[in-house]
Amino acid sequence: MNAAAIRAKPTLTVLVAISTLQPIALNLLAPSTPALARHFTASYATIQLTLTLFLVAVALMQLVIGPLSDRFGRRPCVNAGIALFLLGSVLGALSHSTDMLLLARVLEGAGSGSVFALSRAIIRDSASRDEAASQIASVTMVMVVAPMLAPYLGGHIETWFGWRMIFWFMTAFGAGVLLLTIARLPETAPNLGQRSPLLGVFRAFPLLIGDRGFVVNVVALSMTSASFFGFVAAAPFIVVETMGHGPDAYGAYFILNALGYMAGNFAMSRLAVKLGTKRLIRNGLIISFAAMTVALALSLSPVWTPLALFLPLAFNAAGNGLTIPGATAEALSARPELAGSAAGLMGAIQLGSSALTTILISWLVTLWPQALVVMMWLMMAAGLFALRFNRIAQD
Repeated sequence: MNAAAIRAKPTLTVLVAISTLQPIALNLLAPSTPALARHFTASYATIQLTLTLFLVAVALMQLVIGPLSDRFGRRPCVNAGIALFLLGSVLGALSHSTDMLLLARVLEGAGSGSVFALSRAIIRDSASRDEAASQIASVTMVMVVAPMLAPYLGGHIETWFGWRMIFWFMTAFGAGVLLLTIARLPETAPNLGQRSPLLGVFRAFPLLIGDRGFVVNVVALSMTSASFFGFVAAAPFIVVETMGHGPDAYGAYFILNALGYMAGNFAMSRLAVKLGTKRLIRNGLIISFAAMTVALALSLSPVWTPLALFLPLAFNAAGNGLTIPGATAEALSARPELAGSAAGLMGAIQLGSSALTTILISWLVTLWPQALVVMMWLMMAAGLFALRFNRIAQD
């Protein structure tokens, strides 16, 4: 890390703004998936491709944007990603077919995903490992207001104005973020201007895959994230179609999930430097596993209501709030000089696994709604096993 990169620290406002595009684009439309299925006379699984393809686009773009930002700089790549997000949002508002709608979501995913990945690389450019975990948690704690309010807001926008207004809202928000980054985002890439063959920037991937610390933390991160995206994909169907509530009810209950996640982020931001990131990652997974065990028991009981679904998941979210920023910082610290490439590969694996999860759960939940909770429980168990296996190997 060079001196210029250390001096060039973006403000919290800029970091939060560029970090919120992806969660807003993801969660704002979620309550409208049943309405979209009715509008386009399509199956629920088909409309859920608006989430799946969004995540696939995020994953693929991060493979490219991370290495390119190492060479050409974070700032131009961030601005290009926001512009792509704007194009997708406008296209979504004007969609007249499912194909056009899905293309819009691909563009939104590619744009917002690249910006989200680079926001983490920007933090790592100018902070140590534990400081990065603390800063990522602080940014996430503030930006979690977006996914907390987005389902609630999206459900009411769809109820009052129709689903197209959701895309126009995202267009306006994206335009504001672009103006902010043009005016206030500094360049932080440590190796900016270093000349190398274009394909050479991708040679970092084998080095990262061969690093056990990187792989273990990416597994923990991916399992945690995939369980969340599976929840986002299936919970609206469960609340609206199985339990018989409206989309605004899903948005209201989702606030419990966001509050839990915010609590975990707050704990990470305050304790990362004092207790160490690795310890907090493990504690986060333990909390999530315990919460999902309770959620699984409740889902198989006669009292499975929205509250019985969302309340234990709020504690699961608190655990996620410890695990996600901690595992992210640990993975990026495996090779600090390759933070952009690490962010891209990490994000691709994280969101790629999440995309596969949404495909599977969108089908399973129509056959057996409780499949969502079972899958989330298994993923938390897998994350814990990965950490345990790594500790045994080190011993």
